[in-house]
Amino acid sequence: MIKRADRILIIVTAVILLLSLFIISPLSNLPVSLIVMSVYSADCAKEGIPAKKNIDLKIPGGGIFQKDGWYPLMLTFVPGNGFGDAVGRDCSLTILYDFPAYDFSKGCSRLYDEKDPLYSSFYGAYLVECRDGIYGFEENGGQLTINFEEVAAVARYDYQNLVLADFGLDPGKAVFSYEIDEIKEDVSYVGSNGWTAVDARLFANGCAHKKNGLVVSYMQYGIPAFETDEPLAPAELYGRIYGKYLPEKEVSIFFYIITADRSELEKCDASLLSKSTLSY
Repeated sequence: MIKRADRILIIVTAVILLLSLFIISPLSNLPVSLIVMSVYSADCAKEGIPAKKNIDLKIPGGGIFQKDGWYPLMLTFVPGNGFGDAVGRDCSLTILYDFPAYDFSKGCSRLYDEKDPLYSSFYGAYLVECRDGIYGFEENGGQLTINFEEVAAVARYDYQNLVLADFGLDPGKAVFSYEIDEIKEDVSYVGSNGWTAVDARLFANGCAHKKNGLVVSYMQYGIPAFETDEPLAPAELYGRIYGKYLPEKEVSIFFYIITADRSELEKCDASLLSKSTLSY
């Protein structure tokens, strides 16, 4: 019969071995990501425009089982003065975002997989507040109409400066262009009217690349483990924006989806983004 002290030693040893296997296994990356990002995102949310302007905005994430193909959490990031400096205006930006689910066999997000319909995909919302006027809209016959270049500048800044730059994108090789497919005015969305919906095709650098040293972003996306012939090569993507200016809060809000497959865009909109709630 095994003595009590020996049993405890065996249990402790087994736990240590299991933890060691878990840590070195790709399966460990998602829990690490969830823990780190939930804490960091909550801290960012305290400084974000919704908190400061008393805007109640909730966007569903992919859920704990990632059943919709997306990461479990909707995250918040506040880039400080970076966006204002990029557009040359006195502006603040808050980003709510989600990205593709983890591939457990690879230990990283499907964001990196060029063969996946959710390659280089994101969805969420941008909130912009400018002290020098309205952002993303312009006066046109007494009505506010969407300013496509300003909206594209938000997405470009987010994607190139905050995502791809961390992956090692050379600014000289940065690509970001768009072609508008459809515009719908006065659309009803997330419980209110007055939204402008824009569908566009994008041509931008993709996220596929080989491990690029110690990269902070790997804490959330995992270390890239998919094969690629050309790191960060330009790819065709599909985008959708729902934009509206909230005069009561002096804030512009843009719900967005970017995917590598149009059907995935529609699916994300129907099952996740359109289920968002907004009150202020």
